[in-house]
Amino acid sequence: IELTGGSSLPWYADSMEVKSVTTRKLRRRPNDPLPMPEKRRKTSPTQLNFLLDEGEILDDLKMLNKGKAPSISKRMDYEEYGNVDHGTHAIEARIEDGKLFYERKCYQRGQSVCVDSKDMGRFFGVISGIGTAEFWVKKASDSGKVKIHLSQLLKGKVILRRK
Repeated sequence: IELTGGSSLPWYADSMEVKSVTTRKLRRRPNDPLPMPEKRRKTSPTQLNFLLDEGEILDDLKMLNKGKAPSISKRMDYEEYGNVDHGTHAIEARIEDGKLFYERKCYQRGQSVCVDSKDMGRFFGVISGIGTAEFWVKKASDSGKVKIHLSQLLKGKVILRRK
């Protein structure tokens, strides 16, 4: 007669004793691949190092001391590109809300432009995409895409005009 109410433990067994559960390893099927160990990813650096001129650092410090947020503008000498002969000119280029602002003009995706560069020459195209620090122009001549960084505009290496 069982008085424990359906329990499989005998009445004298301690209820605190727990049997260790043994796990059985199943045989590997012949076509199953071997289990791969997890790959460790390189930890990304938490600090970025940018190399700036002392002049750029001083300009940024002056702007911060004035209480203004520094805008993405830079002074450059057009003489190295060969367009203008009179000193320096402040170039403004920034990307906000998917729009490119360059030399007080707004450029959007799908807009026809003329790109003038020392390296690539002059070509016409359409802005096909705008990222956070770069934009892409699809050439009209061969439908190839050219990636142009904001820094190239700021340094005067690339000049952008409306078509």
